[in-house]
Parts: sequence; C-alpha cells; structure tokens
Amino acid sequence: MELIRAEEVTRVYHFGLPDEMTALHTVSLVLGRGEVAVLKGPSGSGKTSLLSLIGCMSRPTAGKIFVEGKDVVKLPERFLTNIRRETFGFIFQQFQLIRDLTVLDNVLLPLYPSAMGWRNMRETARPILNKLGIEDKRGIRVKNLSGGEQQRVAIARALINDPAVIIADEPTAHLDMDLAQEFMTILADLHGEGKTIIIATHDPFVYEHPLVSMAIAMRGGQIDRVDKR
Repeated sequence: MELIRAEEVTRVYHFGLPDEMTALHTVSLVLGRGEVAVLKGPSGSGKTSLLSLIGCMSRPTAGKIFVEGKDVVKLPERFLTNIRRETFGFIFQQFQLIRDLTVLDNVLLPLYPSAMGWRNMRETARPILNKLGIEDKRGIRVKNLSGGEQQRVAIARALINDPAVIIADEPTAHLDMDLAQEFMTILADLHGEGKTIIIATHDPFVYEHPLVSMAIAMRGGQIDRVDKR
C-alpha cells in the first residue's frame, strides 16, 4: 500500500543568489507502507535533501509530495507540523539531544505542547524506555551516557509519538560496528511491529543489510537506480 509519493521533486538552495545550488532535480519515488528503504550515495548526491522532503522537514522548490494520499507541499506550516508529529519519528546523525537534560526530558520533547499532563507523558515513555533498556537511566543527564545509550535515547525520542514512519539520517556515521549492529537489530524489531523505515546512508553495512527491502541509489541530485529485494 502506497504511503509516500514524490512527483518530479526539485530542491534548489539559495534560489536566485550567486551561490544557488540544485540539490534535487525532478525526482520521483513511491514508498510503500512497511518498507525498509535506504537512500544511498556519496556526499552531495541529494539523499539527505530527499529525506528532508519526504519527512516534511522542508518543502520542494517544485514538484509534489504526498503523505498517505495528501498533498503536503502547500499546507500551512501548522498543519505540516501536525503531520510531522503524528506520522514521523526522526533519528539524526548527531542525535541532537540536549546534553544537560535528563533521558526522560529528552524523550518527552516531541510531546510538547501537549494536553496529556506530566504523569500521562511519563507513563507513555515508560514502556519505550523499558523496551530499549534505558528505563533505569531516565533521571540521568544525557551528557553522562555512553554513545550507545545516547543512541537509544534518540530512538526512544523518535518513538514517543508512536509514528508510522521512522526516518534516520546517517544513523551509523559515528558508531562502531557493534553499535551499528545493535542499531539495525532495534530497527528490525520496530519493522516487526509494523513501522516503515527510511534511512539515508553511505554506510554499506546499512544498505547491504538483509533488513533493507528497497535500495535507492542517488547521484548528482537524481535517482540512479532502485533495487527491490
């Protein structure tokens, strides 16, 4: 079942300025529900720009993006914010955690503003922290955690809104092989729970992993090849 569709999407940065740069040029792509898709390619190939458009973090200069059949490109920002919050969970390359906040505070950030109340928010986080093995770390400040523990906090934060889609940008870039393997094992568990997963990476360990069902090779701001597995 179709979940996300990009139709002839172009993304130009610094449009009309001397340093204008076209990151994507008339890219079209369809992603199905339950897919584990990887955007792969060298730096500057356009994979992170396409990931940003798919996740409604930015808007294309031209073309259309559909999320669950809804054209999201021209939606007012407040509606786009709701789609991001309800549909996507984001795992960033540098984790982007607030180091002086506790594990629990970092995980709960996507819920704000919320009418849930602190107790309900905390109860929402508890099973996620347990699943990722960091419930006993909930009161510890992130700066005092290991790299692997910080990665788990970033994953927990991505899951707190129970999103249909997990988006990860170069998630293994700063991880050793053991942590990269651990990350892919966690993704396999999430896929088993019905999550759709979209990853941008240049790491062959990720794009050659048996979990991946669709590998999209990018070059020069365009899709070079799509391999379905």
